[in-house]
Amino acid sequence: MDAATRLFGRYGYHAVGIDWVTAESRVTKATMYRYFPSKTDLIAQVLQQRQRDCAASLEKALASADTPLAGLEQVFRWHGDWFNAQNFTGCMFAHAAAEFPSKGSTVHDIAVAQKTGLTKRIEQLAAQLVGAENAAALAPVLVMLLDGATLSAQVADRKASADEAWSAARDLIAAYCVRSVQDSWEADVIVDIRKS
Repeated sequence: MDAATRLFGRYGYHAVGIDWVTAESRVTKATMYRYFPSKTDLIAQVLQQRQRDCAASLEKALASADTPLAGLEQVFRWHGDWFNAQNFTGCMFAHAAAEFPSKGSTVHDIAVAQKTGLTKRIEQLAAQLVGAENAAALAPVLVMLLDGATLSAQVADRKASADEAWSAARDLIAAYCVRSVQDSWEADVIVDIRKS
């Protein structure tokens, strides 16, 4: 799994064959096929493990956030730390969706599920600031900012792209807060967002 994750992350799914994975992991093909009957099964397991690891890491980072706004900022900071990691090669889920574009295929569905899960988590945080209806509209836009920042970090080597995306996200959150202002507490939140 570790060897396949490294190889798929760096070189892509179609470019990496089973022979390469078995050579890198020093196992026989028979052993590999005992656990993964096909290359698609291996890719699916790699992506599912990656999703679990990333979700757990993000939740650990969110545990230090004491407000919903701090939680949203932490999501962007978490991405920034990832962009600056030595083994950063871009988003394995975006790459999977591009290499397996057929909707309904196992790999494509896993990639979609990861993006959906991240969007829902961001929506939960945003709902505490802007209300459920506004959060449902805002969360996908924040994920688009993160996806753009990820691509910018990978392709253009813009390692500060997460900070730049957070700056834009803060303005969007403030705009959605203005829509949902109902009392002075929310007005104070807007002021705090614009100051941060």
